[in-house]
Amino acid sequence: AHKLLCFPRFSLNFITGAGHIDREILETLWAPFNKISPTARSMTLPHRKEVLDDHMRDSNWKKLVGIGKSSRPLK
Repeated sequence: AHKLLCFPRFSLNFITGAGHIDREILETLWAPFNKISPTARSMTLPHRKEVLDDHMRDSNWKKLVGIGKSSRPLK
């Protein structure tokens, strides 16, 4: 908010249904790759790219499918 009086009205802290982020988004994206990185290290570059892409697509799909379960309808 640009003024102190506007803060309670427009702050996402007070809006029902607004989400918060943990500011660790890059860490949460890359942490699962730690499990496959030793194996991927020995792969050829094209194979490594394919495996990493598959894992990222799987991660994105799981997030997309889970959106409905973790979100609640706005009233």
